[in-house]
Amino acid sequence: MRWKIILGVLASIILVCFLVIIVVVSTYDYNKFKPMITGIAKKYTGRKLTLAGDIKVKIGLSPTLEVNSVSFQNAPWSSHPEMIRAKQIEVQLALIPLIKGNINVKRLTLINPDLMMETNTSGKTNLEFDLPEKKKVKTIPVKKDETETALFNFEEILIKDGRLTVKNHQKNKTLVLTIDRSSRKSAEFMGAGDIELKGSFNDIPLNVSGKIGSFAGFTDPDVPYPVDLKAKVAQIDITIIGKIQDPVAAKGIDVRFSVKGEDLAEIENITQEPLPIKGPFHISSHLIATKTEKFQLSDMLIELGNSKLNGSLTLDRSGKKPRISGDLVSEILDLRPMLINREKKAAGVKEKTTKPERKSDKLFQNTPLKLDGLRLFNTALDLQIKQMLLPKLAFDNIVTKVRLQDGNLTVNPLTAFIGGGKLVNSLNVQAKENMAFVDVSVDIKQMNLGEMLKKLEITQALEGILDLDINLKGQGKSVAGLMAGLNGDVIASLGEGKIPTGYLGFVSADIGSTLMRIINPVGKKIDNAQINCAVCDFNIKNGMAKSDIVVVDDPQKTLFSKGEINLKTEALDFQIETHPKEGIGTQDTAKLSISLSKITKPFKLGGTLTKPSLEIDIVGSGTTIAAALLGPVGWAYLLVSGSSGKANPCKKALEIAGKGVAGATSKTGQGKEETSETEEKKQGIGDSILNIFKKLNMKGTENEDWIDSR
Repeated sequence: MRWKIILGVLASIILVCFLVIIVVVSTYDYNKFKPMITGIAKKYTGRKLTLAGDIKVKIGLSPTLEVNSVSFQNAPWSSHPEMIRAKQIEVQLALIPLIKGNINVKRLTLINPDLMMETNTSGKTNLEFDLPEKKKVKTIPVKKDETETALFNFEEILIKDGRLTVKNHQKNKTLVLTIDRSSRKSAEFMGAGDIELKGSFNDIPLNVSGKIGSFAGFTDPDVPYPVDLKAKVAQIDITIIGKIQDPVAAKGIDVRFSVKGEDLAEIENITQEPLPIKGPFHISSHLIATKTEKFQLSDMLIELGNSKLNGSLTLDRSGKKPRISGDLVSEILDLRPMLINREKKAAGVKEKTTKPERKSDKLFQNTPLKLDGLRLFNTALDLQIKQMLLPKLAFDNIVTKVRLQDGNLTVNPLTAFIGGGKLVNSLNVQAKENMAFVDVSVDIKQMNLGEMLKKLEITQALEGILDLDINLKGQGKSVAGLMAGLNGDVIASLGEGKIPTGYLGFVSADIGSTLMRIINPVGKKIDNAQINCAVCDFNIKNGMAKSDIVVVDDPQKTLFSKGEINLKTEALDFQIETHPKEGIGTQDTAKLSISLSKITKPFKLGGTLTKPSLEIDIVGSGTTIAAALLGPVGWAYLLVSGSSGKANPCKKALEIAGKGVAGATSKTGQGKEETSETEEKKQGIGDSILNIFKKLNMKGTENEDWIDSR
């Protein structure tokens, strides 16, 4: 029985000791810790910590101290006196270290805290603390058990129902984050550890989890700050892995990141900025920034809808101007959603406007060009795009170099394939003060329109093989100014194909109906107009675009036109006439005589580019365009050979334009002879065509007899 008595006595002693501890803990004046706690805060941060309420205790195996109305001083330059303000703070303590006189905080809980993070106009944040006693602490040798870490330690920081406000006074922007619950666990005081956060901003849910570095690593540039975070913002997944040497100054960044989502509209909801496209996206890269002046993106991947872009980019801000350089490769770059949505948005704005305001009745506006963007930075980009899709164009195997240096933009050369044909392009734009100097060259060979449009899934498609040469130079302060002083030439030819009659809907009803009668003299219902060929040539000098010949040939007739466009006033002045291939002294005359009587009269295209007019040319000269250009013998030869399929009027016109005559000097090709601008087109296309048809009609007597007999 003695051992039972001994056990009872021991139990009683333990109980008494426990009761004594409870009494001591519950009756201890914890307000005595206030000077020590505020002193430590002052020592580590240089700022004042205020504990306005009394420190109360909750008894348990892990006693919990509570204090109301807690605030922490903000930076002196801030407009807000408090960096942190909390309704209540709970400090859960480890019991045994507390008995020894040390404070081991198992959990620090902030209830209804209001936290403020700021960056002033100089770029300094309120997380940069003044530490006047830091050097003294380092120079005084202390024993291990006397360090502040042993005296004051945190294992977990918990935030409930808080709010974080981030203010950037440089950009005048504010972000407010609502925190439902946030937890940060660490094995040592303010050390590296795990973090979890659940909250929202702009009513958008936010969840973050992962590992972050110590507080010292965040504020001390000599201590690397590791990050390994996963976040979910709305339906967007974000991952960041790596380290930052100086997070406050954004130096020594070496991280890999990924942003992925099902719809770009989610980003639009976050940034409150409209985006031109929607759909799934994925962006990832390796970001390296040893200095704030230089950022490098490698292993870059951008997937937006059907588009995919890989490569590397570098932003260097060490010079007078920022410089962007890199190599970009794309398997497919589909810009149709972006451009089409922009057009729809612009159309929507016009529909909502009851009385749409038009600055002028001109196509080319006099609005000053925005050239400042060409002077903001320099660029050196090499691009390779396997396929690029635009609303009306499809390119394959684009290779180009884009350079922008001190306001001088060059794209030279740009090579690509379009509709199976070859494209060679060069562009030079110089921005000098408020004036733009533009030099552009485009050379397209054997472009199959139907093949190209099939790639765009356009059903109402053009058909034909197109050749196009463009060489233009101009200067001006606006688009209107550029066009008014434009110089150069344009040559276009289209082979056998079809043109949908639906395109006539782009012009006014009266012009459309007249053009339909010209295209379809028989009056049958057709969806496409068959053409054998078409050629046009413009020579442009000081804003006057003159065409000596426009030829459109189809199975029934040949259309001739000549005239000019005044690019300064946008006035049109063209003569148009059509000549049937059948019905002149043949057995088929009756079939088309009624319809042809409507279209063989000369027409005049006048008005302006925005308000064209097409009417019968009553006062036109008696000599037709074809007769003036070809001569009566050549014209007759054309009509006969055209109806029999032996000659192609477009081929002859192309030869005149320097495309096929042996020994002729091409206006757009290499080896161009040096001639003055006044002499370059001195002879004119009309005279050249006349000369060719004179050669074609060496058997003059036979041809004259043929004409007389008819």
